[in-house]
Amino acid sequence: MNEYQLGGSLSLITALGKTKAFAEFLQTRMTHAVETEDPAELHYLLAQLDDYHSYMWRYYKKLAKDRPERMDPGV
Repeated sequence: MNEYQLGGSLSLITALGKTKAFAEFLQTRMTHAVETEDPAELHYLLAQLDDYHSYMWRYYKKLAKDRPERMDPGV
């Protein structure tokens, strides 16, 4: 997962890049970790998932602040 970077700026380009890199990461390492039942690797992958989750929430909050007209109160 050389292309996946922790943290990063809150921008569309960064969010798209992180999403693409994370998808590729999951296709290889997550599948291997689950198939081999490797707890250390799975722990590492969960930490990466937590980082991705945190990043996307930070990006969402930025968009909600920057573009309140796009917020749907029914969601």
